[in-house]
Formats: sequence, C-alpha cells, structure tokens
Amino acid sequence: MDERTILGALMASDAKAPGEVRLRLVGDRGYTARELLTRAALLAGVLAESGVNSGDRVAIMMSNRIEFLDTFFAAAHIGALSVPLNTSLRGPILEHMLRDSAPAVLVIEESFTEVIGRALTKVGISPRVLVIDHAPSSFAMDTRDYATALDAAGAVPPADVTRYDDAAILYTSGTTGPSKGVLHTHNSIVAFGEKADWLFGYTPQDVAHNCLPLFHANALCVTLLPALRAGATVVFGRRFSASGFWQEIRDEQATVISILGAMVPILWGAQPTEDDADNAVRVALSVPTPSAEFYDSFEKRFGLRLVSQYGMTDTSSVIGTPPDQPGRPGYSGVAHPDFECVVADEHDMPVPDGVAGELIVRPLKPDSIMSCYWNNAQATMETWRNLWFHTGDVLVREPDGWFRFIDRQKDAMRRFGENISSFEVETVVATHPCVHEVAVYAVPSELSEDEVMAAIVLVPGSVADLAELGRYCDEHLPYFASPRYLLVVEELPKTKNEKVLKSELRRIGVTDKTVDRGARGRKAAATPAV
Repeated sequence: MDERTILGALMASDAKAPGEVRLRLVGDRGYTARELLTRAALLAGVLAESGVNSGDRVAIMMSNRIEFLDTFFAAAHIGALSVPLNTSLRGPILEHMLRDSAPAVLVIEESFTEVIGRALTKVGISPRVLVIDHAPSSFAMDTRDYATALDAAGAVPPADVTRYDDAAILYTSGTTGPSKGVLHTHNSIVAFGEKADWLFGYTPQDVAHNCLPLFHANALCVTLLPALRAGATVVFGRRFSASGFWQEIRDEQATVISILGAMVPILWGAQPTEDDADNAVRVALSVPTPSAEFYDSFEKRFGLRLVSQYGMTDTSSVIGTPPDQPGRPGYSGVAHPDFECVVADEHDMPVPDGVAGELIVRPLKPDSIMSCYWNNAQATMETWRNLWFHTGDVLVREPDGWFRFIDRQKDAMRRFGENISSFEVETVVATHPCVHEVAVYAVPSELSEDEVMAAIVLVPGSVADLAELGRYCDEHLPYFASPRYLLVVEELPKTKNEKVLKSELRRIGVTDKTVDRGARGRKAAATPAV
C-alpha cells in the first residue's frame, strides 16, 4: 500500500504502535489502528456488494461517531471517493451536493433519513442508502440496515490505490452561492496533513483532540491523518461545549487542540477558574488569531502556546506560525516553505509590503493542493487564472514576511470612499465589556456604497445600552468604519464548524428591531447621533 494514501496513514499508525489504542471518541471505547483497518475491510465488502467501484462516490451524513470514520476508511480501501456532508444541510443546498456528486451509496444516521429522502426525491437519483439504527421511511429509497449488512459482510482486499488517485470531495460552506466540491487526491490530503504537522510537530506521545464535526476538513486533514501518521493518539469529542470543554481536555489528557471561530472568545469570556491552566495542552491552533488585547493573557491563563494559520479546504495551510518562533497577535504567520504566497492587485501584480491586496498562492510541490472543483471547470479556471490560485481573501504582508488577514473580499465594505474590514471592526466591537460575540457586514446604503451593520450577542446579564456602545465604536474606529446599524440578537447564525453565516444576516437586513444611529460622516465622529 502506498504510504501517501488515507489507508497508508492507518498502516503507518499500526506499524508505529501495534496493539495500542490510537483513536478514541468521547463516550465510546478506544480503537487500535489494526481494528480500524479490519473494520474498513469489512465495510468495504458491504460497499462492494452494494455496487461501489473504484472512482465511485460514497456520501457520509452523520455525527461524530465511529461509523463515520469506518466509512471514510472503507471508501479509501475500495478506491472510492468520500463525500462528507454537513449534517445541517437541507433543501436546495443538499440537493445540489447530491446532484453534483452523484453518490453510488450514502451512509447516514437514521435521524437524517427524512431529509435525505426528500432531497433524493427532488434530485431524482436512487443510490443505495445504508442507515445506522435503521427505521422505516416514508420515502421510497433503497435502504439497508447498516449493522445487518455489516454482520453479513466479508472482508475484501484493498484496491490498488496510489497517491495520485482521487480520494475525497469536500464541499465548501456555500454561504455566498452554490457550494463547490473540492477534489483532493490521496497525496494532496496527506500533504494537507503535513502542513498541520509543520504547525504542531506531532509526536507519538501526543494526544490530538478535536471537537469539530468530522465532515470538516480540520477534523480529518489537520487532526486525524497527520496525527495517525506520526503515531499519535486521536480523540474526537461529540461537539463543542463551553462549560465542559476544559474538563474533557483534562480527562483525555490532550496535548494538541484546535479552537476555531467563536470558540476562542467564548472560552476567553468564561469566568476564570483556579484550574484553567491545569491541562496537558502544549499547543493550540487558533483561527482567527486572537488580538493583542488578550493573546498573551490567553496563553498564560490556559498554560499553552497559541499558533495560527491561514488556509482553505482548497489549499490546506499555506501560511502559519513557524515552529521555531512565537505567535504574533493578529497575524496568521509566514508562508509555508512549500508555497509561494503573494499579495497582489486586481491584475495579479504584487503590491508593496504593508499594502492590502488579494492573497494568491501556488504550491512548490506537485499534487499538494486540490486537483480541481468537481464538475466545475469554469470555477477551476477562474480560481487558477494566470497560473495563481486566487484565495479571494485580502491580506497584508509585512516587510519581515508575516501575513495579516484583513477580510474576505466578499465581506469587504466600501463607505465614504474608504475600504472597510469587517474583521477589524469586529475586533474592536468585541473588546466592549458587554459584547459576547459580534458579526459585522454590509447592508445597502441610500448612497452608492455600503452601510455598516453589527449584530451583537450580549454578555449574559448585560443590559443593552446601544447609545453607549455607539459612542465606544466612534471612539475606537475611524468615522467611516463605525457601524450605523446595531442589532442585538440572542445568537449568531453559524455553520457546524462555527463560521458565522453572514449571508443569513444580510438576508435579514435592517428590521424594526435595528437601531439606526443615522448616517455616519466626518461630523458624526465628533457628534454621535444615537
């Protein structure tokens, strides 16, 4: 078996620690790499009996449980492509992914039978559906009970899979349009993990913990595969819980963790306790990078080292905290040695250091990022124009080579002739003591540009004094960046991997519950109109 394959990662783990538990799911027993290989071979027999051939797609829709990983490894065993699906998907987005990937088999939990049934009916395809905890469905689907099929299965030998064969289709979040299927080969998925290993420096003594959904690239490519290849132990939590997170980290003796999106401010905002630093964590990946206001304090409070990165499902981590340097508040890191990273203007020409522009990248090793967008040649060509991969994100490169994330291009706003970073506005608003979480986005203006709107989740027990918050924004932001509209919400809409769904906030727009602070201009900086 080619070592630079998904199954090769399991075999490497087995070779480095034969007979030792190398995978645990919180609430479940542990598994050795040899057990996982055996389980994969058995389920591969079920897939083969169900008509799956090399190159076919196997879609997976389930929560963090061992059957997800069994299916992931079984698809690789038989030479098929895994298609992990977000468990929150419904309606047209799910229908698009099923139509686009055309899976030969779906493996799902019983709780998703109805939503899958409706989607397959709309799409008009009839794959075999293996259902865990099978129950009758009102939809006419070719279903089969997962456990019954597995009991009757016979193991099959692994297919002759090489590092250059296709391995998985990972759909992007699709928050601004139809989702694109990111096609990865076995080699590019292994390379994805190697970039994570550059950040973490996995060792056989490590316990890598991740509580993000398994359908997320971070769980599979940043934690699972590189940790297994290094001979480390992998632990997956069921879901993120602010109240139970650190106790789970202690119980599992985790040494490497990923805390993404809203997890960082939520953990920081929790009431400090005497045992905050009572854990074995040596390094934590934090994206986005905490601001200077609490970066050092976070490390000290929780007794760990923070690292950050800039990456995409499409490319892996192209920028990150160098292993021999401390992290830098507000910065993503330096270019990974395997990538050329350039901040460019609209003509793909490099801009001077210190000037914002789109990050464009290209790998220095072949077959180390996505192959293409599945069934979407136009999007592939547009993204790869001028032989550069266009990230669609705005960054700044400093003279010493460190990169600072500014904004998504689609989140960038323009007001009074000035470009505004929603990320930077959010960073300031989030420092207000009454703000628990915030999302900043553009809404239509009476003028030809944008108005800035902020949706705010208050700290529990706080009273909404939006006039005072407005004055705080005016004091800490340029006049053109201070939000005109403020909206208090109970929670921000998010994807399963904790990304804020700004498309949903834009759709809601200005409502009768929104506070309009009036048109903001230079005079407003001196005299707020609240």
